[in-house]
Amino acid sequence: MTRKHVIVPPFRDLDPGLEVAERLLAQGNPWLSGVVSALPDEHAAADRLNRILAGNGAAPRLVESGKGWRLVQTTAWPGCGDLVAGASGLAELIVFGGWRRIKRCAVCAQAFCDRTAGCSRRWCAGHRPHAGSRPVL
Repeated sequence: MTRKHVIVPPFRDLDPGLEVAERLLAQGNPWLSGVVSALPDEHAAADRLNRILAGNGAAPRLVESGKGWRLVQTTAWPGCGDLVAGASGLAELIVFGGWRRIKRCAVCAQAFCDRTAGCSRRWCAGHRPHAGSRPVL
């Protein structure tokens, strides 16, 4: 029997961009939700994500953080900061964990990012078992 090995992305290193992406997906952001709606066609989803970044003038910058340096996407256009940060967070998650970490809720079809070690989450924050004890983004 062959065992699948799941690589767990360094979620702490992907934040705060990934947190922004999760918040925007939970709010139903049409741009990031459009990326998810293109799946399972990974090429179409990647094209949509690249268009978000390019269309908002995103440019990579090195920023010093407490643990060293990290790459962030910045834009000179006001009002695009969260969208660019969220798109960048999704892109980094895809690089580390693949497209399988971007999912839709089995109950309501809300897009979310799967942070579980086994990549086994099936529900958005609002429909997770025991969701009442956790804050919804």
